[in-house]
Amino acid sequence: MKQMIREQLSDPEALEKLYREQPGAFRQNFPQAAAGTDSELVRFWNLRLADSLSPAQESPQRKSLWAVLLCSLLTGVLAKLTDIFPAINMDVFMERYLLLIAFSGLILFTLWKNGITCYKRILSCAAVIVVLAVYVGLLPVRQSDSLELVFLHIPLLLWCLYGWVWTGFNHGDTTRKVGFIRFNGQLAIMTGLILIAGGLLSAITIGLFSVIHWNIERFYANNVILTGCVIAPIVASYLLDQYPGITSRISPVLARLFTPLVLVTQLIYLGFVLFSDNNIMEDRQLLFLFNLMLLGVMALIVFSASELGHSHKKDKQVFLLLMLALLAIVIDGIAITAISSRVMDGITPNRLVVLCTNILILINLVLMARDLFRACFRDGMPGTVELTVAKYLWVYAAWTVFAIFLLPFLFGLR
Repeated sequence: MKQMIREQLSDPEALEKLYREQPGAFRQNFPQAAAGTDSELVRFWNLRLADSLSPAQESPQRKSLWAVLLCSLLTGVLAKLTDIFPAINMDVFMERYLLLIAFSGLILFTLWKNGITCYKRILSCAAVIVVLAVYVGLLPVRQSDSLELVFLHIPLLLWCLYGWVWTGFNHGDTTRKVGFIRFNGQLAIMTGLILIAGGLLSAITIGLFSVIHWNIERFYANNVILTGCVIAPIVASYLLDQYPGITSRISPVLARLFTPLVLVTQLIYLGFVLFSDNNIMEDRQLLFLFNLMLLGVMALIVFSASELGHSHKKDKQVFLLLMLALLAIVIDGIAITAISSRVMDGITPNRLVVLCTNILILINLVLMARDLFRACFRDGMPGTVELTVAKYLWVYAAWTVFAIFLLPFLFGLR
């Protein structure tokens, strides 16, 4: 929202449109977005937003606090349904519903934060969540590769739904998609910090009670730790909303620090894989690690390119990102070759999903490498990598829908 406001500070109609679409987010971010800009339009909006609250009304900060408390309470209670209804199988509930509940709480808070009051949009969002909940509840409880893949892809579909809500239901707006990608990096950092702080607090609490011979580990893990993990993203989103620049200095440092480290690690790891006795064509764990590494590399490239922005200045960081992308393409090519050889022996749900996922990632990496090459050797800009990834998100969303609703039935739920 801050970025969109900055880009439209000289356009009265565009600012009015932004305000009407997301009044809460606009009101919260306008002072910082317009800081350092002095114009009649900016002074007008400062006066308008200052007068938008009467003395009798609650401040936005207080309302946000109540909203995050209510969303966290509701999410925490739903996460403990197995205690309220002991007949529910805990393992089944954790596998099928825990992440669904966590994302639902985050989506609910985002709906409130963005000031979305259109009942059609709210109902459409709720319908997707209800359909997913009913769908996973109707799936049989048994060991099945195709079912495990469904539960693995459901968080990805919920992430897509969260992005749809975050962008104000404007799925065609590439600028907002780019903002969503940037926000995910900040949200991941803030959530990680909250979990680290919570882990330290938990260790101190359990240690203090152990001194007086009170064993609270099991109770603490089943109640405080579980609930804390579920509501941590909601609290992180609230903190980022209240303090928008709180992680802005962390992301660039992490990006510049880890880019060369990841590049060297990939080179060493690739060498060991190629010359070791492990056969990647038969080792499923190696293929899984490759996929995790590829996703991590893509995230690092995107957030690093975001930090470099739309400058034409040649930066050695751009060259490092290009090398990182090219190396990831080589690794992905090896993974595709390996899984293709396994597919020749017969198609299984795991093999089909790994093959298709790696092909989608390879195409995305090639497009990102193209943008980085232009930024490094021609007149391109590193920031175009974000636009490429934002335009490609619908491909991942379509694949996720296929993997959840069609794939298991193609293999007879086996």
